[in-house]
Amino acid sequence: MAALATARAERLLVTVGNPNVGKTTLINAVSGSRFEVGNWPGTTVDRLSAHCKLSGRSVEIVDLPGSYSLAATTPEEKIARDELLALKPDLVVDVVDAGNLERNLYLTLELAEMGLPVVVALNLVDEARAKGLTIDADLLARELGLAVVPLVASRGEGIGELCEQALRDNPAACPLVAYQPCIEAAVEELGALLEGAPERRWLALAALSGETVRLPLPVAERSESLRQKLEAEGVDPFLEIAGQRYRTAHELSQRVLDRQQAPPQLTEKIDRWLLHPWLGLPLFLAGMLLVFRFTFLFSDPWIEFVGAVQGVLAGWVAGSALPPVVQSFLADGLIGGVGTVMAFAPVLFFLYLAMSFAESSGFLSRAAFIADRVMHWAGLPGRGFIPLMLGFGCNVPAIYATRTMEDFNDRLRVALAIPFTACSARLAVFVLFAAVFFPAQATAVVFGLYLLGLAAGLTTAAILGKLAPTGHSSGAMELPAYRLPTLGLTLRQAWMRTFAFIKGAGGSITITVLVIWLLLNVGGGKPENSLYAQLSQLLVPVFTPLGVTDWRLVGALIPGFIAKEVVIGTLGVSYLGSEPVAALGLMDGLQQLGQSFLTACWAFLNAIPAMFGLPQLAPPAPEAPDGLAGALGTSIAPAGAMAYLVFLLLYTPCVATVVAIRQEFGRRWASFSVFYQLLVAYVLGLLAYLVWPS
Repeated sequence: MAALATARAERLLVTVGNPNVGKTTLINAVSGSRFEVGNWPGTTVDRLSAHCKLSGRSVEIVDLPGSYSLAATTPEEKIARDELLALKPDLVVDVVDAGNLERNLYLTLELAEMGLPVVVALNLVDEARAKGLTIDADLLARELGLAVVPLVASRGEGIGELCEQALRDNPAACPLVAYQPCIEAAVEELGALLEGAPERRWLALAALSGETVRLPLPVAERSESLRQKLEAEGVDPFLEIAGQRYRTAHELSQRVLDRQQAPPQLTEKIDRWLLHPWLGLPLFLAGMLLVFRFTFLFSDPWIEFVGAVQGVLAGWVAGSALPPVVQSFLADGLIGGVGTVMAFAPVLFFLYLAMSFAESSGFLSRAAFIADRVMHWAGLPGRGFIPLMLGFGCNVPAIYATRTMEDFNDRLRVALAIPFTACSARLAVFVLFAAVFFPAQATAVVFGLYLLGLAAGLTTAAILGKLAPTGHSSGAMELPAYRLPTLGLTLRQAWMRTFAFIKGAGGSITITVLVIWLLLNVGGGKPENSLYAQLSQLLVPVFTPLGVTDWRLVGALIPGFIAKEVVIGTLGVSYLGSEPVAALGLMDGLQQLGQSFLTACWAFLNAIPAMFGLPQLAPPAPEAPDGLAGALGTSIAPAGAMAYLVFLLLYTPCVATVVAIRQEFGRRWASFSVFYQLLVAYVLGLLAYLVWPS
């Protein structure tokens, strides 16, 4: 049983493997860590680690990016190679997909040439059996000269045996590939110059293949001389070395594999429809619409409950003996502002829950394939769709995820398109406005905003592609098998993502709400006479053509540049700050909380049949807009509300996103992104106001 470790680790383990073989799931099973799990190459671009205790010994496990080889032809492979050379781990856990043994063994052969202690974790053996493949693990272990542990990491099968193996002192792996004499002679000569380096055989082979590796100058010069000599003799070292590794991997797999005829797999059956040239895109959009329907139906009851908690807390503060200014700050500032944002945590949780299921099951990885034609229209490879999809969660990691793309101009264009995608921070505002102004079409309106943001981003990429030449980066991607995610892992992912959002937003929300509260209370007693109102009213003429004439709506856009999640908090303070809160006793408040909780539970149960269009268990209670929703409903017309949503969707991203663009592409492009998005947001917001019915 793994437990979190606090002391310095006694052993260092490193997991390597091809993309989609279940490395991160394996670490979760071993250590209980809370890693994100993706189902496409390039998800774990950064080095991830976990500390745990195994049989009383402290262990650090490092999860390296998914890599097909150590040739460093992609950023993932370069990170994996450099970390292996630098870390000198006590053990390398080579996670191998049992259903794709031959392809995976290529990396295993390279690890053996590095002279590292290696254990092969033969994962996904259940999927291999379903394909009619049976692997003789004992024979494979004898052929490789390495320990081989069969696994089904998602169900915990074989984890105990792997943990036992991880604590043993495994010897360094022996090279398994024999090359033709001229290659071996060159490797032996270079290895003699690298005496003392355990990975000298792999370094010599890499140098002969023309890979960029760090070598002492005399060794580098000699390797180049030997490489040129071999080419002059008609031997291409790169092709010979890679070819022999592939042949060895093929021969090994043939000896240990027993193939039987198997019926068509579920993945093949589903992909016939989902990857259909004409049906694929509509089915994908329908799936994403289902995600949003699930999000709204199951989050609404808990939004109401959190709102009730907010009201009770404010009532308790109002009934306390605190000074009036402190009561105002707590009830109107922190509870009215931060509490309003926290009320939308259920929306984020259920969205992340649905997205985690779609991601871990393999559905989202099909998005890049399905969207390839759309991406091609924008002059981008299909792989560029993955950072765009990540942008729906948060724009900042999506910007950094563009590193997995090979061509700089492709990276730049995707990075400038990402801020148009509706990140989760904007979802709270969308939900609020859609519920108030478009209750009958709330799901369609929010879904339409997401599509509009994606269309604006792709159009931006297409325009920039016409202005600047672009290279031809590879769009090749792997489509993993469909897998049913475990409930515990999916719930944990959703909770961790929601918690990370709330934790990350907490500081900026608190500071922003404090500033807004101070500005609202400076200048004359009433919010409309405050300094905040005066500053906001200066910008009202700019937004009047969009139908936005309320200074409170305009003012909320200003701190929204710091972080979009503070918009709701700012609206809550500016609209509700002046309304007196009724004092509430302790028992009365507890009674209200109990009633609200039972109501939320019943509404949650009603959402289950409603999800499938079935009659609800009980008719929904009539809704009466109150609080912030009621105040908004009287401050702006529906056409203006739609223009406001479009502007909020498309205008300048948060400061963190601008900083990420500046770090990756420079100050000039970051400044361009800010002003360009302001222009696009204003123009499309004005268009939305003109065409939307009043």
